[in-house]
Amino acid sequence: MCGIVGYVGHRPAVEILLKGLKRLEYRGYDSAGVAFFMNGKIQLKKSEGKLENVEKLLNASEPPYSSATCGIGHTRWATHGKPTTQNAHPHRTGHIVLVHNGIIENYQDLKKEIITWGKTPQSETDSELFGFLVEREVQGGASFVDAVRKSFTRLEGGCSVVVMSENDPGVIVGVRNGSPLVAAIDPQGGAVLASDAQPLLDITQEVFFLEHGDVVVGTEKGIEFFDLKTGAKVQRAMTKIDWSVEKLDKQGFAHYMLKEIHEQPTALVDTLNSILDRAKTDPFPLALQPAVGILDKAEQIMLVACGTSWHAALLGKFWLENWARIPTHVELASEFRYRNPVIMPGTVVIGVTQSGETADTLAVLKQMRELGVPTLGVTNVRNSTVSREADAVLYTSAGPEIGVAATKTFSTQMLVMLLAAGYLAIKRSASSNKEVTKLFHDLVKLPMLLSQNLEEGGAWMQVIRKAAQNLYKSKGFFFIGRGYSFPLALEGALKLKEIAYVHAEGYAAGELKHGPIAMIDNEMAVIVIAPCDRWRDKTISNLEEVKARGAIIVGVGEEGDEKFRSLCNHWIPLPHASDLHESLLPFLVAPIVQLLSYELAVLKGTDVDKPRNLAKSVTVE
Repeated sequence: MCGIVGYVGHRPAVEILLKGLKRLEYRGYDSAGVAFFMNGKIQLKKSEGKLENVEKLLNASEPPYSSATCGIGHTRWATHGKPTTQNAHPHRTGHIVLVHNGIIENYQDLKKEIITWGKTPQSETDSELFGFLVEREVQGGASFVDAVRKSFTRLEGGCSVVVMSENDPGVIVGVRNGSPLVAAIDPQGGAVLASDAQPLLDITQEVFFLEHGDVVVGTEKGIEFFDLKTGAKVQRAMTKIDWSVEKLDKQGFAHYMLKEIHEQPTALVDTLNSILDRAKTDPFPLALQPAVGILDKAEQIMLVACGTSWHAALLGKFWLENWARIPTHVELASEFRYRNPVIMPGTVVIGVTQSGETADTLAVLKQMRELGVPTLGVTNVRNSTVSREADAVLYTSAGPEIGVAATKTFSTQMLVMLLAAGYLAIKRSASSNKEVTKLFHDLVKLPMLLSQNLEEGGAWMQVIRKAAQNLYKSKGFFFIGRGYSFPLALEGALKLKEIAYVHAEGYAAGELKHGPIAMIDNEMAVIVIAPCDRWRDKTISNLEEVKARGAIIVGVGEEGDEKFRSLCNHWIPLPHASDLHESLLPFLVAPIVQLLSYELAVLKGTDVDKPRNLAKSVTVE
């Protein structure tokens, strides 16, 4: 979850560290810092709060830091210890300075041991302890690189470190065993390391994704890889990233989140093109790949995910059961991994994770692989850890997503679920071929329809903005829906909580009377998602119940549904049902609830792209 950047070479190191850490701000953090060599000594500048605080410290320091060509930087999301300057990274232990991402699970035992050496940790973190281990190995005669390697083998838990030593200027050493780490060679001479590929794109698009148990050593000559346990040199394959720096910019939008909401039509087209065999004319022609072979053999599917990905998986259950007639279960990875589940023969477990690094989801896939259960991954990041933990992967093509609140990755995850369901429906003749063909043809038209409604002069922007202006002082929000709209209600409430920091709940509309309706009064807003589908009439009945208790009603329904509209204080129209199959309506509802949450957050004045306490990639439990 934390952000790491390290550089050694011939360029201004601190400038690269700061720019790289800014690229990683989307991951979420509450303190930051940098360390760099100046005249043979390592200087540290760190602070609680935002990266701007570190920049102020640097600008006030003497001598100027522009000549530094080796350093490491970090943005910390607090786990062990409060988000204070003392607990911020980098940490210094004698001549050792380090940054760390992840959790050292045996830190209490290590701390007790280190105290017996007569050492006193200066922070509340588990991270600092690693520096004492390295320092002791060096004192025992180990080289700096071997000291880092041997010390890391004592750690329990998934994490990564990047380390420097005043005794070895011009060298940075990184180790990965869980939390992601990426390395690249500077074409001008040198090396750059980061916890994500994005900070590297200003320097190069050719990167190396470290595997578990990799040690990387960077110098002005380049990079070398070693095995953690043996110290033997190993080779790693280079990957060319197809994202450009320009794609990371806001391109005139006020926030990355708003830009990424508007990018959903393109993301859907790119994902269709990457997964389908467009040379074929039959419906849902998935291109031949290992994941398709595993899907073909599935007698039952189990979807595991967390957060927004779990909501996408809930929609996947609807589609897979409705179209492919395959029994499908959806599990929260954080709960499932600690159960003793019964896995029936013929089950395929699919882990859905935007980053490909979600710790709980990866743990489930690893458990299933050890049990011999076939596994698939669904992710937006090539060469992420899920590609090694799963037997095969279906990739979304949403491109880089900087806003912490998932938008276009959610839509493309939904799309992958639908494509799998449609493919299996055709393959197994599980549904009417005519119906599946209509679904596919409507799906191909969907991105254009979505684009038209997202335009500033389209059906949504002005009405959503106006609704937000009238709602933002409400004391709380309920999102309700049935069928396909229920997971969208959950997602809408999650988005609002994430970025606007207001109480919001998502409910299956029929469950309101089982307790939550006690919360309803004239200060509560209820967003009712009721397109003209098979659940519409029942949902309208639930609307009447909350309206009778004074709630402010925001309706999301089909354009022309005058009865529904007459019951609402605010109305957000969906295209006519004749324009789109009802199974595709979630792709239109998703950006509506995203935009509503976005507009409310803007009015609240929150940090939309970097909401407090949250991280983009949840790499710890």
